[in-house]
Amino acid sequence: MRGQGLRVLVVDANAHIRRLIATLLGALEITDVSEARSPSAAASVLAEHRPDLVVVDWTNDPVETLLFVHRIRRGEGADRQVPVLALAASTHHAVLEEAREVGIDDVIAKPISAVDLIHRAAALLDERVNGRMALGAAAQ
Repeated sequence: MRGQGLRVLVVDANAHIRRLIATLLGALEITDVSEARSPSAAASVLAEHRPDLVVVDWTNDPVETLLFVHRIRRGEGADRQVPVLALAASTHHAVLEEAREVGIDDVIAKPISAVDLIHRAAALLDERVNGRMALGAAAQ
């Protein structure tokens, strides 16, 4: 997958983690990465940046993160179809079920694996790009 022209928003309280994720996304040739330190700070970035993928930490404030994703899915300030990749303390069945219910597309357990993050981000972006192409072809 070539990520040129794709935009990603990374939401995490830790600046080092945000930079690490941005660096790892470079393996997909994604260079347009915006950052926010909290879901509330991400709201304005989301509206301006219009990302193709949102990577959000679900560990620091799970309730704020769930509300953030819920607002995205309602179309508040973002494309409601934008894929959301959450970083969580666990991928226990209950966590995954809650993630699906709110509209999180995929969950990676912390500590994150560089390979896992790259593969999961690529898969979500591939789905998004291919979905756009299919929609464009259907409209013609």
